Amino acid sequence: MNWCLHFCAVIAALSLGFEAALAQLSGHGGPVRALAISADGKSVLSGSFDTSAIRWSLALESAEQVLRFHSDAVNAAVFLPDGRMATAGADARIAIWTAGHQQPDGIFEGHRGPIVGLAVSPDGSTLASASWDTSVRLWPLHSGAERKLEGHSQNVNGVAFAPDGKSLVSVGYDLTLRIWPLPDGPPEVITLPSPLNAVAVAADGEIAAGGADGWVRLLTVGGKRAGEVQAGATPIVGLALSPDGAFIAAAGIGGAVSIIDRKARSVVRTLAGPGPPVWSVAFLPDNVT
Repeated sequence: MNWCLHFCAVIAALSLGFEAALAQLSGHGGPVRALAISADGKSVLSGSFDTSAIRWSLALESAEQVLRFHSDAVNAAVFLPDGRMATAGADARIAIWTAGHQQPDGIFEGHRGPIVGLAVSPDGSTLASASWDTSVRLWPLHSGAERKLEGHSQNVNGVAFAPDGKSLVSVGYDLTLRIWPLPDGPPEVITLPSPLNAVAVAADGEIAAGGADGWVRLLTVGGKRAGEVQAGATPIVGLALSPDGAFIAAAGIGGAVSIIDRKARSVVRTLAGPGPPVWSVAFLPDNVT
């Protein structure tokens, strides 16, 4: 598995206008599974199969802090609006971190299977998690009770909040995309042609879902199908929307990242690949990196 150490454990910053990487961050001892970008674009948070998370400085192209807590792969990572960070892993636990602290501020436990997706609500009050135990959970970051959302019949692979915070979207291997009204109520259930591995929601509410068949499917706020793009020939495992909503980045098991023009519904660039899986993608605030 030495190829993983040489290829999968590198984080590359790529400009959509150039082929060459603008920066490469190397330090994990295994494939990088998760990525998040801070609101100011200065920091990257990565999670790895090596059980650690790393907070990186993009300006210095170096690690600022190694976060060690999880006992298995770190599958998901997010920055919180207050500057803290959250990581989640195959150990079914979520850790909340403050920069510079060597131990988590708090730990959320309750899932019975690997956690593979995290999302934070627009108001910063709630963290959502997707798990292979077939459930979605909502965790209050300040006060309140945890909630469990059930309905998926197989692994839940991704979650994303609507921009107004009034609903949560989840996708799973059972071919369904579910739109959960918040704070309560039964979900709208949409069945799609392929198992679903990733989801992202644009500022205008449009939903993008990445499938195991290599297609990215677009849906309206209410769940009506609004278009589809074939991003590749292998399963899509990571999705990201540029902050301005113009582009979708779709990462595939085959090692390529397809850049989709959301308005034109077409692939305009292909970055990297073919090669080892690209597990995660994220845009910087400049919309082009």
